[in-house]
Amino acid sequence: MSAQIKSTRQAILQAGMQEFMKYGYEKASLRRIAKEAMVTTGAIYGYFPSKEALFDALTGEAADGLLDMYKRVHVEFASLSPEKQAAALEEITDNSVPDMVNYVYDRLELFQLLFLKSNAGTCDSYLDQLAEIEEKSSWDFINAMKEIGHEVKDIDNTLIHIISRSFFRQLLEFVAHDIPREKALSYSLVLGRFQHAGWKKIMGL
Repeated sequence: MSAQIKSTRQAILQAGMQEFMKYGYEKASLRRIAKEAMVTTGAIYGYFPSKEALFDALTGEAADGLLDMYKRVHVEFASLSPEKQAAALEEITDNSVPDMVNYVYDRLELFQLLFLKSNAGTCDSYLDQLAEIEEKSSWDFINAMKEIGHEVKDIDNTLIHIISRSFFRQLLEFVAHDIPREKALSYSLVLGRFQHAGWKKIMGL
């Protein structure tokens, strides 16, 4: 990619960021983005085939990175023996939750865009992707605890989904309410421990 092409693409991305942050996805205008980037609307389509593609180019890498981080945490947790999983429940919260919060705050503007300025359904769909990872891990953990003889209380798919999704709503709330990073880190640990205390009760630990 030539320097000129990189420069033009970057100008479009910067103008797109400003436009989406100001107007939100639905009201954002490619015409205004083109004017700000000093290119034609047709030139934008040469780099991004749609407004959605431009939005994805801004947020996709950050969003995928958080998904990958969360998947790795659960893969590592699942690799432990059932006995070690039971013992490591609080430790994994104390280690992984701050990493997730810091990841979001290191890319705060991009997550503001994704959580607060995206088109209808995009944020919900993304939170669902995160919740799906948590849901699978929850069922794996339930089965692991049953395997070593714990009397797990009855729980169904809907409740697991609600519990899993609520964890990620916290991240959205931190961003939506401009919670400072240090407070978000503190809150997230308290909320994570609160949630895991509930899990321990459910699991009979």
